[in-house]
Amino acid sequence: MIKQKNIKKAKTIQKPVERKIVTAGASFVHQSPRKLRLVADAVRELDPDKAIGQLKLLPHRSAGILLKVFQQAMGNAKNSPGVSPGGLKIKSLQIEEGPRGPKRADVHAHGARYDRGVRRKRMAHIKLELISKE
Repeated sequence: MIKQKNIKKAKTIQKPVERKIVTAGASFVHQSPRKLRLVADAVRELDPDKAIGQLKLLPHRSAGILLKVFQQAMGNAKNSPGVSPGGLKIKSLQIEEGPRGPKRADVHAHGARYDRGVRRKRMAHIKLELISKE
């Protein structure tokens, strides 16, 4: 009779599943990062297909810009081997501040926010990463 405590159980080692990442982005977008983040926060937790549907319905100019980035990412996923566009989720959606654009002279109060009556146009960089759910 074999003693039960001397028998070792075989350990099963699971290999981590390799998840595919699809990226898309837009640089030097002539829209302030603050306005883009307002729309990005509304779709950040959604699936990419639902996010595209939501962005089509939003009345903001930023929604149109983000819609193009999402469509670009879905096109990249379609052309990538081993990635199905339906099985993706948003890994990260970053809106970063770009360079300040040209100066605009404007007649208004010269408060702390407006440097001697000069306004700077803001630009943004958008980075979107989609990852497979599997």
